[in-house]
Amino acid sequence: MQGINNVDEINSMSVQFCEMISRERGAIDRERELFENEKAAFEQNCKKVEKFHSSEPITLNIGGKKYCTTLDTLTKHRDSFLGSMFGGYIPLKPYKDGSFFIDRDGTNFHYILNYLRTGELILPQNKPHLIKMLFLEAEFYQIEGLIFELGSIVQLGGKTTPNETFIDSTILPQNQFQFGVQLNEWAGCQSNQKWKLIYKGSRDGITSENFHQKCDRKGATYSIVKSGNNIFGGYASISWANPNDGEYKSTEGSFLFSLVNPHNVAPIKLSNINTERSVYHRDDFLLCFGGDLELRNGCNICETARNHFSNYENPTSQAFLFTGKEYFKVDEIEVF
Repeated sequence: MQGINNVDEINSMSVQFCEMISRERGAIDRERELFENEKAAFEQNCKKVEKFHSSEPITLNIGGKKYCTTLDTLTKHRDSFLGSMFGGYIPLKPYKDGSFFIDRDGTNFHYILNYLRTGELILPQNKPHLIKMLFLEAEFYQIEGLIFELGSIVQLGGKTTPNETFIDSTILPQNQFQFGVQLNEWAGCQSNQKWKLIYKGSRDGITSENFHQKCDRKGATYSIVKSGNNIFGGYASISWANPNDGEYKSTEGSFLFSLVNPHNVAPIKLSNINTERSVYHRDDFLLCFGGDLELRNGCNICETARNHFSNYENPTSQAFLFTGKEYFKVDEIEVF
């Protein structure tokens, strides 16, 4: 009996010891998580300071109005007028006050400068005269993305209204309504064509089973994908299907597109140049456009989604236009 009691005591002490170790490990894990969060916040702030602070700011004199910014901001779009001017290609000499003079109206230049800083165009609503003036300035400065956005607004008579084409989309920014207008134009629809959301990855589950349950036999669809800050996708002119064995399908009118990419390439449509391999149907794929854009099971967990152009024309110099790399992770998918 004494031996049994000793065993019980040892077992009890072992349990208590394990519980103590578990508590200590939990405390250490919490401390580590707190430290990692503080470290991540510190590194993010360092990057922000590095990005927005410059020991040598550049002063522009735009038609008599002065603006202060950084070299990184001015050269963000290398092919633009400012990118060429400050990219080291042209010898520049500032005026006596240290500023660089450009003979343009500087009244509304802050809209252009803020676009260069953030990549977003923020405008007051329904000021068509301002839109037309900014469009002319964007053309002068040769900023492709800004020309596209302002051009879309000009086509609508200068009215800046929320996105009313892909209404339930959380991928397409509501203040970037020109994306919806452009997608409709590419698909040959009226600019105000409304699309119904039939599948959303974060809501319905990013799996091939859920995708095909929601999207098969629905006719032509738009698929919009988000990976990081990048927005891209494809238009399939025929219904999706999920055969057990993979099967290429021939279509007329299918295409890929990029709206936001890491290369600052303006929104672009990529046409199908091999119509025998427009889309690929298979039960363990969500969507696959000829192998050029393919999303498999697990693409929201690991970098298994792929962008490799072969059946769709890529007129840019960027081999991996959509995200900057061949394999990537998906954050959200929407199908309309």
